[in-house]
Amino acid sequence: MHKQKITYVLLVEDSRSDAALVQRILSDASPHVRYDFKTAPRLVDALYLLDTHTFDVALLDLNLLDVDGVASVSALHTAMPLMPIIVYSGTDDVNLRQQATLCGARHYLVKGRESGYSIKFMIEQLLAA
Repeated sequence: MHKQKITYVLLVEDSRSDAALVQRILSDASPHVRYDFKTAPRLVDALYLLDTHTFDVALLDLNLLDVDGVASVSALHTAMPLMPIIVYSGTDDVNLRQQATLCGARHYLVKGRESGYSIKFMIEQLLAA
């Protein structure tokens, strides 16, 4: 019997439908990996979860209820500098992508353009490094 690996994901997303979609496409793409998601609709909630849980990776939307833009990347990176951050935003902007990377994001994905397989691949690459 094959034991499933568990990947702990901090999903910082204020849209319940977007959060559910990410969870579904990642789970569908990864039959041998179980994702344990904790969802935070605000940056302050994400920072609280970082104090109370351990995560392998963060998926971060840039437009949250309490902060907009790359300030959320900087705050998460400052709180947990070794945790890989993948920005998962609806905004496709090369300048924003550069700013997010400079603030600590490892990847920048545009919502609706990436399959569960590509997100899974990025997470696996980050965790293997």
